[in-house]
Amino acid sequence: MAMEISNAYSSYASSYTNTTDNKKKTTESSMTKETAESSSTTRKTAADELSYLSKKYSNYSFVAADYSKGMKYGSNSTTNVAISPQFLAKMANDPELEKEYEEQIAGMRKLDEEFAAQQASIGWSVEQGWAIDKDGGISAWAIGHKDPNAKSHLQTMSENAEKIRKQNEEKKQEKAELEEKRQAKREEQEKLREKMDEAGKAQFGDKWKGMVVIDKDDENVAVSKADKDNVKAAGWNMDLKI
Repeated sequence: MAMEISNAYSSYASSYTNTTDNKKKTTESSMTKETAESSSTTRKTAADELSYLSKKYSNYSFVAADYSKGMKYGSNSTTNVAISPQFLAKMANDPELEKEYEEQIAGMRKLDEEFAAQQASIGWSVEQGWAIDKDGGISAWAIGHKDPNAKSHLQTMSENAEKIRKQNEEKKQEKAELEEKRQAKREEQEKLREKMDEAGKAQFGDKWKGMVVIDKDDENVAVSKADKDNVKAAGWNMDLKI
């Protein structure tokens, strides 16, 4: 009986050990596979890094090259960036460095747009690009083209000056017309005042000291010619109030 129990236990232990070993091997195999897959996506070369950047920034044109003066690459519709192969390799093997320069690259497009807008305001179009050297230094280049159909800055200034001159002339003309209307109104009021003055003399004789006619829309005041010095603030206005 003891032999049967011993044999049964030995069989169970062997089965458990085999099952545990198989699970362990399966887990180790799975971890090895995941590690291998993870390693396969790690960027190691300059070419890997260039491919990664090109896929991530679809509206950019990247080229692996050491920039030299006069070098042109990319197109007018993209943000153009030349990166030294040596620096691309550094980025591929340094995640922190890669992250740092991705932030720099992301800001290049905004600056491109601002500079293009500034140039367009004076009648120029530009081809432009960026360069990152082997040490991580960043520089930019631009080639300007005068738009034959665009107005020059001097032309724009001249047109603005002419516009202002015309506006001033119109204001001057409006002022002259307004003054002419006021003068006609003054003359009309003077005739009416003279009639009132004659009526006052006829009514009050020597006691009459004249009158003041105030136009609320005019700074000028019409005063009786009879006795200007004796006329005070008291008098009649055009509302016929004493």
